[in-house]
Amino acid sequence: MTLKELLGIFERQGIKRIDPMGQKFDHNLHQAVAQIETPDAAAGTVVQVLQAGYTIHDRLLRPAMVGVAAGVMQQVNTSA
Repeated sequence: MTLKELLGIFERQGIKRIDPMGQKFDHNLHQAVAQIETPDAAAGTVVQVLQAGYTIHDRLLRPAMVGVAAGVMQQVNTSA
């Protein structure tokens, strides 16, 4: 059985895959497992998906395990 066939079976049963890449972090659908400093994304944006999540008829089966963008910390020069 291929992944495409499996996802087709899931779809017929009302199971949908959560693909949060690039979306704002939602604690109802996502589980944050890492904070990643990146200047390419706004803080609180999903920048990495470690494990896909799934819903069945709009109820959460498994949250997506994600890495979330952290605000980039600016270094302060304290030398005089």
